[in-house]
Amino acid sequence: MPLPIPNLDDRDFDRLVADARALIAARSPEWTDLSPSDPGITLLEAFAYLTDTLLYRVNRIPEKAFVQFLELIGVRVMPPAAASVDVTFSLTAPATSEVVIPRGSRVATARSDADSPVFATADDARIAVGKQSTTVRAYAGEVVEGEHLGDGTGKPGQVVRVARPPISLPTGDVFDLVVGVQAQPGELENREPARELDGVTYRIWTEVEHFGAPPGPESETHLYTVDRAEGVIVFAPAAQLSDPGGELTAQPVALADVPPHGRRIVAWYRHGGGANGNVAAGALTTLKDAVPGVTVTNAAAATGGRDRETLENAMIRGPQSIHTLDRVVTARDYEQFAVAASGGVSRARAVTRADAWVGATPGEVQVYVVPGLDSGTPVSRAALEAAMSPQVLDRLADALRSRQPIGTRVRVSYTGFQRILVRASVVVHRAEDRVAIEKRLHERLDRVLSPVPIDTETGWPFGEHLRVARVYDVLQSERGVRYVKDVTLVVEDVPGLVPSLVRDPNQRRTWFAASGEQVFRTVDDAAGWVAVSRFEGESVERLAVLREAPGCLVAVARVGETESSVVHASLDYGETWTRIREFDSHVEDVALALVDGQPHAFLASDAGLFRQPLQGDTVGDRILVVAEDPAMGFYAVTTSVDPSGALCVAAAAQELKGVYVSFGEGRPGTFAQSGLKGVDIRVLRTLEMANRRYLYAGAYATGAEEGAGVSRVEVLAVQLDAKGWEPAGGKWTGGSCRDISFIGETVLAATERAGVAVANPRQDSGAWRTPTRDCGLPLRQDGTFQVLHTVGASDTNPPLALSGGPDGIFRSGDGRTWRLASPAEFTDEVSLPPDWLFAPGDHDIKVEYDDAG
Repeated sequence: MPLPIPNLDDRDFDRLVADARALIAARSPEWTDLSPSDPGITLLEAFAYLTDTLLYRVNRIPEKAFVQFLELIGVRVMPPAAASVDVTFSLTAPATSEVVIPRGSRVATARSDADSPVFATADDARIAVGKQSTTVRAYAGEVVEGEHLGDGTGKPGQVVRVARPPISLPTGDVFDLVVGVQAQPGELENREPARELDGVTYRIWTEVEHFGAPPGPESETHLYTVDRAEGVIVFAPAAQLSDPGGELTAQPVALADVPPHGRRIVAWYRHGGGANGNVAAGALTTLKDAVPGVTVTNAAAATGGRDRETLENAMIRGPQSIHTLDRVVTARDYEQFAVAASGGVSRARAVTRADAWVGATPGEVQVYVVPGLDSGTPVSRAALEAAMSPQVLDRLADALRSRQPIGTRVRVSYTGFQRILVRASVVVHRAEDRVAIEKRLHERLDRVLSPVPIDTETGWPFGEHLRVARVYDVLQSERGVRYVKDVTLVVEDVPGLVPSLVRDPNQRRTWFAASGEQVFRTVDDAAGWVAVSRFEGESVERLAVLREAPGCLVAVARVGETESSVVHASLDYGETWTRIREFDSHVEDVALALVDGQPHAFLASDAGLFRQPLQGDTVGDRILVVAEDPAMGFYAVTTSVDPSGALCVAAAAQELKGVYVSFGEGRPGTFAQSGLKGVDIRVLRTLEMANRRYLYAGAYATGAEEGAGVSRVEVLAVQLDAKGWEPAGGKWTGGSCRDISFIGETVLAATERAGVAVANPRQDSGAWRTPTRDCGLPLRQDGTFQVLHTVGASDTNPPLALSGGPDGIFRSGDGRTWRLASPAEFTDEVSLPPDWLFAPGDHDIKVEYDDAG
């Protein structure tokens, strides 16, 4: 039971009157009229009432002390949360020139009352030429720009207040809260974050939850704390701290930097938020910062708005904060507990899977952990992998489950590691020891890039990109170094020979590529690739995704040098995999579809056409396409769904037997021959746009043959167009068609010797256009293009196409010029997925003497 809270004085009105009457009887016996009508009794009762009121105020002191104690442990009233929504800006006709709606543009409802929320856009909205609309994210609240909060005093513990509290809860947007302190000319030498306002440069300071010990020599020192609900910003206080001998320092030490005397302090912040921002779909129709010809609306309702927390709720919630290692609620709780509960974990990052991945199960928390390494163990991917114990994950998952809220599920896994090394030339003074400096440079780079804490370093931040400028800073900070040149960042694991790549239709900017034993993933449109799986002894040849089941990914791999194949499936964007089927024959192609609401794979193999469920232990079955030829093999398969929900399955038969189509979910007896007999069809793809569907087929060619190129036929409900198959473009010169993809109605074909050929059946007389020899795609020694095995496209703004072949992945934004999108060496930066870390490799640092010296 809770500890009882005593009353400082438990007397009430009746008790006070009774006590006073007893004193009258004891000390003034001559006072005999104690009736309510006696003037003396009237005065007595009046003073008893006043005393009772005073005692009520006195007994409020424990409540006040309780609130102050909550403040002492860092509990604050939660500020309001800003609602967020995607708003769409539109024109009445396609833009003839680019239209820009600036970041911060305000959008509101048609109401004009005080409670009507105002939203501000988080990014510039750009309507490209030929387009009519664009969509950006917007947050509720008013943006306050560069408010003057006061001038620095130069003394620790300075407190400033914003003029318009509360400041809304962080959303990750740049307008949330930025605090700047005026900087003198030439003061910002090391690329510190800064902003300019009215011609004055302000150094940006960093928000922290609290001030601990003074920051280390390489840590951020420009710090502040903020109470967003009250709008109070506090800079570092000073305190006498314990020295190594256990004695207090003679003078107080500031726990971080403080604003220098006379320097202006300014803030940019979002004021407001609250539940009134959760407006319905279609409510935001007013542009408060009007742009000629542009209208606005919100297709979906705004969500996430929440009012400021009440003091009563904070008093209930606050005491629970001291139990965070027994109850995990916030991401920080999960992370702290993961490190504290296991000696095999050095760091952790917790994310809500539904926030990270489209279609993830709500209420599921993903905890990524970094294994711990013994002191002195060199940090490498091999050492990290050796320290990854499955038992640690199992114990940690069990411990978290016993402490998490009801209805929440947790998944624990080791974070991914991108192996990277630095190559650079370093020039030193002649008086220096080159060998010693080279060793120190290696150690310095390893400390900075280490995924585990080393000495005072807390480890490389999760998901932070590595820029060449950072490497220059690290190397040049070493004593004895004169200058650094030729810095290159080398990633040790990138796609090589790529037989298949696919764009994920559900997760923005996400693609998958097969290369050797591995499946690679990018979450930034091929700016960087990481290996999410490795199938030892196998070679991944085909990949497929399913639009109707977000996260569903299938990989088909050849076993060694045999003709056997293995099918692997992932239901979480490649994070985890299940081996679902083995074949003695070679699987040539795979397509995915929902059958009875469950994801299935249709597999074209040398031994026939198969259908395999992706969940459960059910073994798939062989589909008898032609009863008279049960052993018929297939090269390609594709699926599509018509507006009524009927599933269409098409398969290209081997031995020039043409294409068979089923409008009955691929069931036996529902296939019919659709044409293209005598043509060696190796590729089938479906184009779905608006209310029309087309089936495309790519032909194989031998030797120097030009080939039959690409054919297409329109799919009309549950039948094919009576006109049958027709060329998708004229003047084909590419030899074999290896793969097909689409941007709108434009067809992109990966070819044997003509690079990526492009055609639009409705434009340019339907002729195939091939790139020039200097387009950037790799060439053979005879000057012809190398074979391209695969091509994929994204109908985004701007569009993007990727192609894969023996030399990796290439990208293009216009279909004419290409550049390598899977390099191993970078001279600008190496990107990293949000929940990944770097694993430093064996750096190549060449140390030279300064000849001029």
